[in-house]
Parts: sequence; structure tokens; C-alpha cells
Amino acid sequence: MTRQLLTILFSLMLFTKLSAQDLSRGPYQQALTQTSVKVMWTTSQPTTGWVKIGTSPDNLETVFSENASGTAHIVEVKNLDPKSIYYYSIGYDDVTLAGENDRHFIKTAMVEGDTTGFSFWAIGDFGKANREQKDTKIAFEVYNKASAKPVDFGLMLGDNAYSDGTQDEYQRKVFDYEFGYDSLFRFLPFYSTPGNHDYNSVNRFDAPENHVGPYFDVFKSLEKGEAGGVPSNTHLYYSHNYGHVHFINFNSEIFQWTGIKNSPVEKWLIEDLKANTQPWVVVYFHQPPYSTGSHISDDFWQIFMKNIRVNFVPIFDEYGVDLVLSGHSHAYERSVLISGLYTNSGLFDPAKHVVQGGSGNPDEGQTYVKQMGGKGTVYNVVGNSGSSESDLPTRKHPIFHIRDGGGSVCGSLVVEAKGSTLTGTYVSSTGEVRDRYQIYKQLPTVTSVKENFAAKIGLKAYPNPSADILTLSFEGAQNARGSIRISDISGRQVAAQTIQVQEGGMVVPVNGWSKLPAGTYVVSVEFNKQPASITVIKAK
Repeated sequence: MTRQLLTILFSLMLFTKLSAQDLSRGPYQQALTQTSVKVMWTTSQPTTGWVKIGTSPDNLETVFSENASGTAHIVEVKNLDPKSIYYYSIGYDDVTLAGENDRHFIKTAMVEGDTTGFSFWAIGDFGKANREQKDTKIAFEVYNKASAKPVDFGLMLGDNAYSDGTQDEYQRKVFDYEFGYDSLFRFLPFYSTPGNHDYNSVNRFDAPENHVGPYFDVFKSLEKGEAGGVPSNTHLYYSHNYGHVHFINFNSEIFQWTGIKNSPVEKWLIEDLKANTQPWVVVYFHQPPYSTGSHISDDFWQIFMKNIRVNFVPIFDEYGVDLVLSGHSHAYERSVLISGLYTNSGLFDPAKHVVQGGSGNPDEGQTYVKQMGGKGTVYNVVGNSGSSESDLPTRKHPIFHIRDGGGSVCGSLVVEAKGSTLTGTYVSSTGEVRDRYQIYKQLPTVTSVKENFAAKIGLKAYPNPSADILTLSFEGAQNARGSIRISDISGRQVAAQTIQVQEGGMVVPVNGWSKLPAGTYVVSVEFNKQPASITVIKAK
């Protein structure tokens, strides 16, 4: 009798264990917009899931539910306010699987055109569940916690799950708590682009419109233009706006289209860039057009990298793309401000291709200055967020200011977009800041009449950059009393003076210039309430 009772009890325990609902993956956030986000998770048993949201963890009153039962759950939370925080929980029936605490929250995107600032985290070639991936994540978390403004979202630059991008590899190497990003996914949304290893589980040789696989199941696109941009009407690539930055999620792996002219992706890209109204443009994809890391872009067999360089870099140049982020090559590489290089590195000509050299480091007074709509792009390879090579080629590609990697050296990139500046900070897996660069563009704040006034008076500043003496010249502002105002790139006035321009124009030394710290400044002049300005770099 006792043995029978034990058998029954054991059977009941086993049945209960097999029937229990386990949270296998997530929750994580995809397809973030100003007013919506898709919350995703997987469970061990089929059920109909729900997401509850509210303004505090203990006040989750609004419920969004699925229409059908399953193990892969996607619930779109919508009708939210932009740039707002909502706490959430997930579950089924009367069971809560996760949430109801301050680590599970949704932060909606900023409205288009908002220049107050945001930041994002970029990682590439990370999904290996190794020590380097873990150290890079921890170094970022320490940096982010100490930051005055933590990042708002992440970008995955491809090769997210080695070696073949299977669901099992995503589970162990991306959604794992120790090596992966489970602790971040709860509140940090990610946008992702696929890499060649992700594509090992995609039917890559089929027509691009038929590309499906685990990658496309894990990550959800914004193909209908839900977050701005021209709809791509395909899950393969898309664009989205966040504040005053236009992001283009490109796909370097669709060789059937990237290797030919007038392909569907090329036509969409041009249409999208033409329609863009945001002052900053960031493009991200996997295989970089320039690299001498674990992959050398000059090698004749690097067809994917060549396709991007030959067919798409000219488009980036024509439409003023500011920053291009890639992975693939297992190193950190970052260029100066360049334009016009569509061949291999042997034909690189600094006089022809460098728009502005130097470190670009604002702490050294070498911020890259770019005109609105002007040429000049920074190319940044972040392919060592979990992958490293014992040896890198001794030769660095000539466009790059810095290359970091080798051994177990890994890292990730934090980019801040605020007003007139775009600032990148490379944080190594040991927590060191090993690179910092900044691009400055004076955003359009004046009318075309005022812009014409700058040309009319012939405003010039020289030398530029200038260390000790800065002189302004006026050719057309005659017999007029005016003012000069100097502001730093945050808009704070640091110097001012009044002037009287005589007949025929004049030259004016700028008072106090030598005492200013190195950096980028906007020198503004005004005559008869008509302003004009020019950007000047203060050298050390």
C-alpha cells in the first residue's frame, strides 16, 4: 500500500512538473516607436499571454492580450505617449511570469525632430557565450550606470549568435542571463541587422523576398514606416527615426541585390534618403566597406564588402550620411571624416578623400565639423564585442584614425546624439575609454533670408582652426553697428563684443579668443537684427 501511494504521489509530482508553465525566454522589446512597442517572450507550454502596463510597478491597470494560444508570444503595446516610461508585467490567466518591479519598464521613443538628446549602445559579433562577451557587457553596464544619461536603446550589428544563428544558439548566447543580455532586455529595446553567421540559418540562396529563418523570428522590423522613414514593405531592411536622427537598418547579406545596380534595396534607399527631414543620418549593417581586421576589405574574395563600397558608399556620400556602423571584422576601427573612396585602399588619396583628419576627439579640440547636407562620413567597425583575434594585420587601413583589438581585446560603442553634435565613445572590455570622437553640424535655425545675409556680408573667419588669434572679415556690411557673439556647441555664450563696420567692410580681431579652451565654437554676428554665423575650431 505504501509503495502504491508513493508511486501515485511521484506520478502526480512528475505530471505537475511537466505541466508547469516556465518562462523560457524574455521578456524583451522590439519594434519600438514613439507610441508603441512589441513585447516578446517564449514559454514551455502553449498559453494565451498578456502584458499589463501602468505608471508604476504596483499600478498596472491597462491590459493588452494575445488572440491565440502559443509558446512564442508577441504582444503589441500601443497608444502610449512619446518619450514616456511605463512599467509592465507579462503572464497568462491569473499567473504573472515576470515584471511588477522597476527593472521591467518601457521607454517610448522621442518625437521626431526633438534635439534634446539621447544615446544608444552598439555591439557587433558578440554571440559566443564566452568570457569576452561577458566582460564587454559588464564594462558597458558600469559605464552606463555612471553616465549622467543612460542609453535609450541598443543596435546589434550582426553575427549575433555564432556559429549558425539557430534558435538554440540565440537562447544560449543572446538570451542567457550570464553571457547574454537577459538582464538588459527587460528594459532596453534593441534594433538589429543580420550578419553572415545569422544567415547560416536563413535560406540565403533563395530570392531575397523569401528569406526567412530564426533571425527574422527573433527580431521584428518596422517595414511599414511605423517609426518614420519610407516603408520598405519587407522584413529585410527598414528605416526609423528617433529624435532628430534618421536610422537606416541596412542588410549587407542580400548579395542578390547589393551586387547589382538599380536593385529594390538601392531604389528604396535613395527614396528614403531623399524623403528624410532629420539633420543626422546613421546607417548600420554588418559587413563594412573598409577594414583590415579579421577581414580585409581589399581582398578580392570579400565580395559583400566590395558591393557595399562600390554600389552604396556613393549613395551615402551623395545624401550626406554622417555615421556608418558595421561589425564582421573582429576589431574596433574608426575613420576620420572621409568621402569619395569607392576603390581599394591602394588608391586612397588624403588630398582627395579626407574631408577632415585628426582624432576628432572633442577633448583635444579636434571635433569634426560638417556642413548641413555636406560631404564627410565617419565609418566605425565595432566587430569585437565578443570576438577577438590573436593577431591582426600589421597594416591599418589608411582611412582609420584608430584600430583596437587582438588577443582578448573586446569592446562596444556608446553614441550620444544631442543638438548639433554626434559623439561616439568606445569602451573596452576592461572598462577603458580607448576612443572618443565627435561630429559637429550647426543645425538649421535661421531662414533662407538670414542665410543669404551671411553670404551678402561675406562673413569669413581665419585662420580656421586657430590657436591664438582669430580674425573675422566683412565685405558687404557697410557703415553698420553690430555685435559678435561666441558660443560653445551647447549654445552657451562664452564671449561677446560690439563692432562698427566702416565703408567698404573691415577685418575684426575677436577679443578673448586665445583664452578659450580648445574646442568647436559658433561665431555669430548681427547687423540691423540680421544674424549670420560661422563654425570655428579653437586649437590648442
